[in-house]
Amino acid sequence: MRLRVRLKSLCVLAVLCVCVLVYTFFIVHADGTAGTHNNKVARITREDLISLGHYSEPMIPKDQDANFTPTQAYPNPAPPLSHNVFSTLVGGKEPCDTQCQLRHLNSQSEHARAPNSTKVHRPMCDRMCRKRKLIQQGLIKSKAYASRVQVENVTLPESWTVTQELEDRLSLRRDHVRKTCRKYGLDKPTSSYQPNAWEFLINERYGLVWCNVFKAASSTWIYNFNLLAGYSEKELLEAKEAPINLARKRYPRPTVQQLQTTLDNTNPPLAFMIARHPFKRLVSAYRDKILSGSRYYSKVTRIILKQYQNLGPGVRSGGGSTGMGEKQVFGRSRPQATVPSFAQFIQYLLDENNKGAKLDEHWTPINTFCTPCLVPFDVFAKVETLEEDGNYIIFSAGIADVIRPKRINRSRDKPTEEVADKFLCQLTKSQMEGLMEMYKYDIELFQYDVSKYKECTMNNT
Repeated sequence: MRLRVRLKSLCVLAVLCVCVLVYTFFIVHADGTAGTHNNKVARITREDLISLGHYSEPMIPKDQDANFTPTQAYPNPAPPLSHNVFSTLVGGKEPCDTQCQLRHLNSQSEHARAPNSTKVHRPMCDRMCRKRKLIQQGLIKSKAYASRVQVENVTLPESWTVTQELEDRLSLRRDHVRKTCRKYGLDKPTSSYQPNAWEFLINERYGLVWCNVFKAASSTWIYNFNLLAGYSEKELLEAKEAPINLARKRYPRPTVQQLQTTLDNTNPPLAFMIARHPFKRLVSAYRDKILSGSRYYSKVTRIILKQYQNLGPGVRSGGGSTGMGEKQVFGRSRPQATVPSFAQFIQYLLDENNKGAKLDEHWTPINTFCTPCLVPFDVFAKVETLEEDGNYIIFSAGIADVIRPKRINRSRDKPTEEVADKFLCQLTKSQMEGLMEMYKYDIELFQYDVSKYKECTMNNT
C-alpha cells in the first residue's frame, strides 16, 4: 500500500517537473534569455506594415544622405501606428535584424549602388524575411485578412456639406440611367427578368441598401457594412474567413419581394451602388483572380490554357503589370505557375458569354448583376469620384460617427488605373469589339468612354 502511494507521488512530481520545463521553454526569448512580456517589447513599425502590404512605400526623409550605410539602417525605428491591430506590445526583439537589411542591400544592382546614381536607396528589410520573423514571433497570422490586402486609414471630415454641384451630378446620373433603360426597354420586369436581389445587402438599422459590384470598391464597402453589422475592426482584420462570407452571416440574401418591400417603406432607405469603367474593372478582376495564381480559379486557368494555345503561351503568375516575374520566398526567387495571358482570358470570356454561360461575379456586366434599370437607386456612385460620392453616402445615412472607414486594396503591384491601358491595348480589334458589345449597356448607362481602346486596337490582328 505504501509503495503504491509513493509511486503515485513520484508520478505527480514528474508531471509537475515536465510542466515547469515546458513553461520555462516557452518564456525563453529567441536570444536565449528568460524573461516576461514586460522586460522587453517589440513594436511593429511602419516598415513592418510595408512588408505586409499595408503601405506601398516606406517613408524616406527628403534629406536622406546618399551615402547611407547598413550600419545606419533604422537606428530609430518608426513608432507603432495607432489604431492598428498589429501595434500590440509583445515579448521579444525588434522583428527585423541587420541580416535582413544586409541581404536587401546586397541584392541591389550595381547601377543602383553606383556613386553617380541619382536614386537614393535606403537599406530596408527584405519583405519576406521581415514577414517570416513577424510570423515566428506570433505577431501576425499569415492567413489573416489584413496580411493579404493593403489597408489604408480614411479620415472623414468633421463636418460635410453637400454642394449643389454634387447634387446636380448625382441627379444627372439618375436621369441618364432612367432614360437609357427606357431606350432599350430594360425598365420593365418580366417573368425571366427581375431585380437581382441576391446580390443586395440590406441594413435596416441604418437605412442602407447596397448592391455589391465586385471589383468596384467592393472590399472597402464590405468592410464598412461589416462594421455596421457589429463586427469589430480587430475581428475583420484578423479573420481568416472571406469578408463577404462574414457579411452574409449578418446580411442574409433577400428575395425580390423582401427587397421591394424594403424600398417601398414609408421611410425609404438610401439605396446605392458603385460603378466602374467596365474594361478597367475587367483588368482588375484578371489581375486579382487569374494573374495572381489564385487557387480558387485554378480550374478555369487550366481550361483556358488548354483551349486557347493558339493565342500564344501563358504568362507567369504574380508578374504585376507585365505578367512575367518570380516570387520571393524567404529571400529566394522561385518560378511561378503558368496562367492565361490577358488575351487568352478575354477570348475565353467572350466565348462563354456568346454561349450564354453564367459568368463569374467579378466580370459579369453590372447591368445584369445589379439590375439598375429595375431598382430605384438613389445614388449611382463611381470609383472615379468615390471620395466625394462616398462622403455623400456616409453623411446622408448618418453613419459618420459609427464607422471608421478604411480603403481596402487587393493589388500589391501598381494600381489598375496605371496599367489598364497596357493590358487592353494588346487585344485584337475583334476582341475589343466583342468587349464593347458585351459591356454595351454598362458603357452607356454609366457614361464611360471607350474610344481610346477602340483606337489603340484598330490595327491589331
